[in-house]
Amino acid sequence: MNKSLPVFFFLLFFVQLSHAQFLWYENETNTFKIEQESTTSGTFLRDIPNPDITGINTNNSVSKFNRAAGQEAFLQFDVYNAVTDFSGYSVTFKAYIDIPTAALTANNSKISVHFSNATVSTESAIERNFTVGQQWETFTFNFNGTSIPNAVINANGYQRIALGFANGTAIVPTTTYYIDTIRGTTDQIVDAANHPANWLAGSWGVTFPVYGGERLDAEVAGGYDLPDGAQEVVDELPAVGHVITNLSYFAHSHYFALRQNGNVDVATEIHEALVPSLANQNILFEVMQKFKDDGKKIILYISTNYLDRAIDDGADIEAAWINYYTNNFAGDEYAAYKDLIEGFVLEVKEYADGYWLDTTAQLHNDGNLEDFVQMIRNADPGAIISAQPNGAYLQDENGNNILVDSDGLDDEDDTNYKIVSFEGVNTYQDFTSGHVTPLGQGAPPNSWAYEEFTIPAMVANPWSMYNGNTVLKHAWFPVRARWHVSSQPLIFGIEDGYRFTKRLVQANAAVTFATTIDDVNNKGFMMADEMLIMKTINDRLLSNPVPDCVPYVRPEGAYLVGEEPLSVDSFNTSSEVKFYPNPVADLLTIKRTSTAINYITVINVLGTKVLKKVWDNGSTTTQVDLSSLPSGIYFIKLSNISKHSITRKIIVSK
Repeated sequence: MNKSLPVFFFLLFFVQLSHAQFLWYENETNTFKIEQESTTSGTFLRDIPNPDITGINTNNSVSKFNRAAGQEAFLQFDVYNAVTDFSGYSVTFKAYIDIPTAALTANNSKISVHFSNATVSTESAIERNFTVGQQWETFTFNFNGTSIPNAVINANGYQRIALGFANGTAIVPTTTYYIDTIRGTTDQIVDAANHPANWLAGSWGVTFPVYGGERLDAEVAGGYDLPDGAQEVVDELPAVGHVITNLSYFAHSHYFALRQNGNVDVATEIHEALVPSLANQNILFEVMQKFKDDGKKIILYISTNYLDRAIDDGADIEAAWINYYTNNFAGDEYAAYKDLIEGFVLEVKEYADGYWLDTTAQLHNDGNLEDFVQMIRNADPGAIISAQPNGAYLQDENGNNILVDSDGLDDEDDTNYKIVSFEGVNTYQDFTSGHVTPLGQGAPPNSWAYEEFTIPAMVANPWSMYNGNTVLKHAWFPVRARWHVSSQPLIFGIEDGYRFTKRLVQANAAVTFATTIDDVNNKGFMMADEMLIMKTINDRLLSNPVPDCVPYVRPEGAYLVGEEPLSVDSFNTSSEVKFYPNPVADLLTIKRTSTAINYITVINVLGTKVLKKVWDNGSTTTQVDLSSLPSGIYFIKLSNISKHSITRKIIVSK
């Protein structure tokens, strides 16, 4: 046998592995193709200064894992494309352990990679050991030849990957690790073409409420012309890709927008007030037909809190509902409600492309939400569904919710509030519901924090992953101070509305405006001031080339908890730090009086970190090279290890 052949095959195998690697995760390039989901016994931090740029990893920004003392510690990610075959499969990444080489032991030097499934307990894992401390080291975990159990394959493969740190039988003390540049054999790009919500990706839409029940009858009697109002949307907004309208009334879930229901004669078996009259029963169908004929997708809103607010519109309505499910479903309210909604879904399935389920907390708490979603899927296969009982909020690098201290616009409510993150939180939704932070938590619906945090997160990755379920990020933004209330003032104008619409559409996320029906001047039509905004957005998006946006600038007086209030007039006035020149073309000089200020971050108007620098050499003056940045407004944030910070606005002018 030719002795060179084994060497040849080994080299060929190595080349195949090295050529098959796709970048999954790296702070420096803002590549996050695998989504960090959770930690076990530790804290995960992103965008941390590299502790050693002199070795094999020269990236300025890396991730950090602070391992708590104990026996087990994991950093878990979701993968978008499940792993079903380990042929030629490997995972590589760079890691750094903050322990001197001489202090490494067989136990505290362990590092491992684990593939797992959300429902099957069997996993595949490989363990390695650090050979050096306080230096970057490259680790390769070669899974080639590892068999994947049939139970895992039948459950759609491995959907998670976890990094393990010094796990074993001995208790390990607190330890700091840094990781960067994770690569794997399969590319983790969302298969958008085969995702049911692919038509919503890159779409923007409006809301056209049809409230239903006795309210719809009253509106028609008062002069509402909803079909003509829908035609105006078709005529004026050809770029709109989808419309949200109603199967049930917002919040008042006992008003339904159509009368016919194959499962129950609602008017006679429950109560006449719940559905439109015979004369008005086809209005929703007329409205949907106009949108359907124009090629617009239709999402139907359903408020799912049973009929809990029926008492608000008459005790007899609530009594009728209780009597119905008591006599017909042996007192099982959920079974009666599920049957009721199924009957409506079967009537509209030829029109609906999706369903937006709101007020789902009670269904969720009763353990019925997933079953309810499945009922809709069975009744209308192919339709996409949003069902999100629990909100997801953006967190800082210590795992705490980022809180807004001041909105800088109308801060009558001094409650600190969280910043919503439109991410998947369950395994049964196709797109996120997209509500902003609830007003009851002190958040104005036009918070500047959405521009700096929420939208950039959607732009960076328009898809989310939760336990193997891929979810499209969708935002539903109100246009007025209260949702769909025509007497309330506008909270978005043309420029900011256009700015985040363009950004989300071009990123292939999705956005819907909660537009309002005029109930005074032009009843049944979109409010004229809102139509002006929507029409301008529409016309700009259809222009060639598409116009640029007016840059976002954080409002004066707006800041996060722990931040010093930013004032646009406060350049060079702080006793702690001075910046010059401003405006600046290339080199910005920063002078400090305290060496405790040692991290410099440059942030653009979209909230994206564009430059980072560590200032730890003890000097009182440093320079930041901004020559690579385009002209515009930026924020310079100086901070220390205690997370205290000073933020100043600068202008880069070439």
